[in-house]
Amino acid sequence: MATSRTARSARERVREEMTAEILAVAREHLAKEGGAALSLRSVARDLELAPSALYRYFDGRDALLSALIMAAYESLAAETERAADQAHEAGNTDVEAWLEVPRAARRWALERPHEWALIFGTPVPGYEAPEDTVEPYARAAAALARPVMEAKSAGRLHSDASIGTGARTDTDTDTDADELRRAVAPVAEGLSLDLPVPTVVRLVQAWATVIGVISLEIFGHWRNTILDPEAFFEAAVRNLAADHGLA
Repeated sequence: MATSRTARSARERVREEMTAEILAVAREHLAKEGGAALSLRSVARDLELAPSALYRYFDGRDALLSALIMAAYESLAAETERAADQAHEAGNTDVEAWLEVPRAARRWALERPHEWALIFGTPVPGYEAPEDTVEPYARAAAALARPVMEAKSAGRLHSDASIGTGARTDTDTDTDADELRRAVAPVAEGLSLDLPVPTVVRLVQAWATVIGVISLEIFGHWRNTILDPEAFFEAAVRNLAADHGLA
């Protein structure tokens, strides 16, 4: 019985090591050619293996892409969660705690631009990411929301009437409010956000802004436009903190 378990664990270790090696080579191809050009045949060639050997680990190009995407999301989620934890343990102000997750996301993107492009760039034609990506993606978003939740719990979050989306007008209706509540319900429920709808909307706006500003830098769109991307990013993220009423 012990021999059987030992043999199984040895096989599992070999499989894990081989899978990691395949993914490492696939990331190199991702950096050179992009996700759309990725193929098991080219990865197998670099590993000096027959393409058929890789099918023991991945049943096709899409399965390999999915593994790369999941690994990227997991890595990004771990990085943002670590930043949120460190900010909490350091006892930072709400604003400083807020800044740490966007900063961590930007550092990750600068260190792994091709993986950032894989998850936030142009979709690969004909490929649909698995539902499994929702969980690590939500973890990263939850890390961003954490300082807002903590400020609200401590009574330090400014009232919704004084910040953000502005006062209601005569053209606003209860129907509009209901539609907005339904629109952001998956976010509020998925992240367990015990927050007013306007605050949830601002969090979604903030997450979209963080991804967008980082993407503009990573994909080279700030060239000759924003001469100091880091300074601009810091200012943008601080503005987002003000939008949330963090101090």
